Amino acid sequence: MKRIFNMAIKDLRILLRDKAGAFFIFGFPILMGLFFGLVMGNMGSSGGGGGKMEIAIVDQDNSEISKKFIESLRSNGSVNVSIDELEPAKDSVRKGNRVAVMLLEEGFGDTAGLFWGEPPTIKLGVDPSRAAESAMLQGFVMESIGQLAGDRLGDSEGMKGMLNQSRDQLAANKSMSATNRMLMSAFFGSVESMVDNIDKLQTESDDSSVAPNQGNGFQFANIETMDVTRKLDPNSTGAQVAKIKSQWDISFPQAMMWGVLGCVAGFAISIAQERTSGTLTRLRVAPISKFDIIAGKGLACFMAVVMVIAVMTVLGLVLGMKPQNYLFLVIAAVCISFCFVGIMMSMAVLGKTEQSVSGAGWAINMVMAMLGGCMIPVMFMPSFMRDFSVVSPIKWGILSLEGAIWREFSFAEMVLPCVILLAIGGVGMAFGTWVLSRAEN
Repeated sequence: MKRIFNMAIKDLRILLRDKAGAFFIFGFPILMGLFFGLVMGNMGSSGGGGGKMEIAIVDQDNSEISKKFIESLRSNGSVNVSIDELEPAKDSVRKGNRVAVMLLEEGFGDTAGLFWGEPPTIKLGVDPSRAAESAMLQGFVMESIGQLAGDRLGDSEGMKGMLNQSRDQLAANKSMSATNRMLMSAFFGSVESMVDNIDKLQTESDDSSVAPNQGNGFQFANIETMDVTRKLDPNSTGAQVAKIKSQWDISFPQAMMWGVLGCVAGFAISIAQERTSGTLTRLRVAPISKFDIIAGKGLACFMAVVMVIAVMTVLGLVLGMKPQNYLFLVIAAVCISFCFVGIMMSMAVLGKTEQSVSGAGWAINMVMAMLGGCMIPVMFMPSFMRDFSVVSPIKWGILSLEGAIWREFSFAEMVLPCVILLAIGGVGMAFGTWVLSRAEN
């Protein structure tokens, strides 16, 4: 055991003497962690992205006016409108899939866009975390109601029909005082006269396509708040982001894995270098067994990976990262180290020269990093990429670290990524050791 430990210390000293190699193992990951942490500084804050607002409309009125109102909202370039039932629509807002649900109750079309009587009531349920979008959406609603007013004013026959209906309702209302009845009757007469004048102007106009500017000042609607309590799906991206306590919680697991990849590449290249320079042959001549040599290489890599994770954890703590479970973090570090020692052993036998091992090794590292979330967190990848990311050991390494730092994993949830990491490490170690032993023979 002493010989194995001495071999590991020797390899670590050689690694640290190479300033460029030491930078890519320790310095580069720190830069990556700080960079992505600053980029993701507002990840946990509320608010949506720069795309269109997704809203659901429940049309219980189902009238021509309600359909015109919905089409007016659809024509707004900032809103995506879909028709749905009330409970599914509210549930989609609770889960964070939509910004808001809008309810148009029966009778909406009777008063929307008119200049008298009670304005229409629109019930709006908005995700509480999307306050900015809520204010914008209310503005879009008022704009669409204003367009309805303009459409009604331009439709002289429809407007006169509504006026006659309102006069009949006025005559049937026995509770209204005589004074108010006279005022309302005079108002209806004024509106009818205005509609007749508009018809005359449109008929006499040389350009019949030009419509007067109507409806300004009459864009009224009562917007009532509908209770939509946000209940995130535990597996959704929003629910995961809500657990993040610090901007470094995502960036530092990524940075740790960059350091791990640097260790893997560095030790794989060193083994190839010792093979081509004859160092391994000279070690075999010395009273050191083949197992001691290989075990010493693996132990050195293991210690380097643990050191990288420890250094990055300390730096993260200084910046404000607060791991939820330190025991799980230690378990994750051990499993990641074992896994990537196996990958390093397999990577070291991919070529006969250090140049070929370096080229192939970093190509494999970059593919693992891209698929596993070192560049873009897996949770923000398209769904097909998230499914494909399971082939990358990086994904399982980051998941185990995040499970200890901010995902609040239970012991059962930690088992899966750790078992996968140990399995990959065991297979890689067996393959690399077997090829290396055959090559030395």
